[in-house]
Amino acid sequence: MLVKRLDHAYEFGSMTNDGAFMVSLTLHDDGTETLSTMPLGCKVAYAPLNLKKGTIKMTIGKGRWANFLRMKEMGITTMFVDRHSRE
Repeated sequence: MLVKRLDHAYEFGSMTNDGAFMVSLTLHDDGTETLSTMPLGCKVAYAPLNLKKGTIKMTIGKGRWANFLRMKEMGITTMFVDRHSRE
């Protein structure tokens, strides 16, 4: 998963295991969270879905969330987070 700073948000992006979709979880500066799913190889677009606050933290896990917060405090704008595993 690649985490990168956008103009007014942090984007957590990853491809699905089969490579058919790019999935992005976005944490906006106002605290809102959205999910965007983009199929690869075809011209179809889905509207972003609004998520409950805390969904990204729950999805990536406590350890990765703590690493993200350290990245944010240090002003790092791009970070790679390893694949999900049990914590």
